[in-house]
Amino acid sequence: MQTTMTRAEAGDADVMVRSFCEAFADDPGLAWIWPDRADRISRLPYFFEPIVGGTLLQGVALRSEASDAVSLWRLPGRIHPEPHEMAPWHTAMARAFSAGGERSQLMGATLKAHQPVDFDWWYLQFIGVRPAAQGTGLGGAIVRGGLALAEAAGMPVYVEVMNPDNLGYYRHVGFQVIDEFDIPDDGPHVWGMLWGQP
Repeated sequence: MQTTMTRAEAGDADVMVRSFCEAFADDPGLAWIWPDRADRISRLPYFFEPIVGGTLLQGVALRSEASDAVSLWRLPGRIHPEPHEMAPWHTAMARAFSAGGERSQLMGATLKAHQPVDFDWWYLQFIGVRPAAQGTGLGGAIVRGGLALAEAAGMPVYVEVMNPDNLGYYRHVGFQVIDEFDIPDDGPHVWGMLWGQP
C-alpha cells in the first residue's frame, strides 16, 4: 500500500470531494445536521465542494495516490473562511443547507467558541478515508503527513473529534484532549484535541 502523501492541486478537487462523501456518509456530526441518511448523502457533495475548494486555496490539502485518503488543514489567520472565499460556491452551499442550515450554524458557532485563542495553531479540519481503504494504514499516513508539515512550521495542531471510536487513534499519534463539550439541541459530544506544544 502506497503511503506517501502529496499536496493536492485544484484538479484534484472532484475526486477529493467524492472521497469525503464516502468517508462521511455516517459521520455523527453530519448525521445530526441531516438525520435522514439518503437526504444527507445527496447533500454531501454540495457541502464538501466549497470546503475542499476553499482549503485548496487557503490551506493545505493532502491526498494519497488514488485519493482514497484525503485531509484538509487550515492555517493560522485562515482557520475560518471569509465570505469572499466562499462566494464562488454560493449555489453549492444553498443546495447543501436548504435543510439543516440552522443546525450547521449552531455547530459552527459552538466549535468556534471552544477553539484555542491564546496561541496560533493548524486546524485539522477534515480527514477522510474511503470505506474500502480503511484499515490499510492510509488514514494514519495522511495524518502523519500533515503533522510533519505542521512540525516543520513550528505549529501545534488542533482537531475536533465527534466519533468516540477515533479517540484512541488520535491519542496514539500524540493528540491530547484539552476540552470536552456538547453541541446544543441534543447535538454530538465533542472532544477538542491538541497535538504539539503552543
